Amino acid sequence: MPSVPKRLLLDLTLLGTPGGARGIGRYARELARGLCELPAHELEGIELIGLLSVDWSGKYSATTDIAGYLDQSGTQLLEERDYYSWAYRQRLVLWRAAKQLRADAIHLCDPHATPRFLGLAGAKKIVTCHDIVPSRFPEHYMGWRDGGASVGRWIEGQRYRSADLVIAVSDATKHDICSLMNVPQERVVRVYNGVNVDQWSAEPQLAAATVLKKFELQASDYLLYVGGADWRKNIEGMMGALAHVRQSGSNLVLAWAGHLDASHRERVENAASQACVADAVRYLGHVTDDELAVLYRASVAHLFVSRLEGFGLTVVEAMASGCPVITTDAGSLAEVARDAALTVDPEDPPAIAAAIRRLMFEPELRTELIARGKSRAARFTRQAQALATAQAYRRFFGIG
Repeated sequence: MPSVPKRLLLDLTLLGTPGGARGIGRYARELARGLCELPAHELEGIELIGLLSVDWSGKYSATTDIAGYLDQSGTQLLEERDYYSWAYRQRLVLWRAAKQLRADAIHLCDPHATPRFLGLAGAKKIVTCHDIVPSRFPEHYMGWRDGGASVGRWIEGQRYRSADLVIAVSDATKHDICSLMNVPQERVVRVYNGVNVDQWSAEPQLAAATVLKKFELQASDYLLYVGGADWRKNIEGMMGALAHVRQSGSNLVLAWAGHLDASHRERVENAASQACVADAVRYLGHVTDDELAVLYRASVAHLFVSRLEGFGLTVVEAMASGCPVITTDAGSLAEVARDAALTVDPEDPPAIAAAIRRLMFEPELRTELIARGKSRAARFTRQAQALATAQAYRRFFGIG
């Protein structure tokens, strides 16, 4: 008789939270789509079920038609309090859904809501680690709702130490997990994040003139940043660099793509005012992927000088789009970009400004970086991510 397939829950409940509009949500979507696109034999012996929602009673919704669900679901721009409510609920009642679904394991794409009591459901735990920023910088990320610095660090460590398998999204992240969280190396596997490289490298569906007019931008007159405004994103470094560039008479502006709640918008505005570039920041809000494809191509560069990232999805998107990248010279961002980007010290605004000027005034360098970027991006496809993840699943279950 054929063996009974192992039932694996892919937790997609985060897509109904503010995290769904961030990099962590993009990770979950790309992984889910990639797994659905794999040849059947790559997931042989595994029954993959998408977990879509769980309420406080443990009542759940789930589907085996993950691709169909992703086609119908959109991005929800919710408030931060909704994220904390979701996280608390997941911790307390997710085990009930796992038990009712008779899951052998659950893959948590967002580690911040690591469920308790999974042992009661007989389910093992696979957790993706995107970074350990909160433990590295608790003064910026661990408030009272997180338990404060000491308790918060212990909680974050337990998320990974209690996992049966940790998927780290870069070698830098794997190193942090093993060295700082004391997770045994044999329980950690590195699987690079993936994007739909074919989509980003294809010609945009929208006319550049239409998109630029909508956002009141001029081609080659702006830097593009895509993302949030928390401390590690280094707002001060970006604004300081922009100020240095504009001191020479440039009209360069910074286009900020991404939803900002009121407190984060205020943080960006304050940093821009202090750097005397308040009139040089364009707040685009949430943009679609089709719009973003145009914005990447028409920019001077994608500016992403974060202090610490676990991977850096937008770096790959930009490179695939043919957009030069300026990013950080250490950690996972340097690991992902290699020689396909200009890398700088994120705490050195004049150095960031110098990199910007090079891309403004050295066309041969732009051409070279665009070519290198497209070649480098081809390593980080969602097909490659899905295949490596499926192989990790199969080893975890002892299949084949």
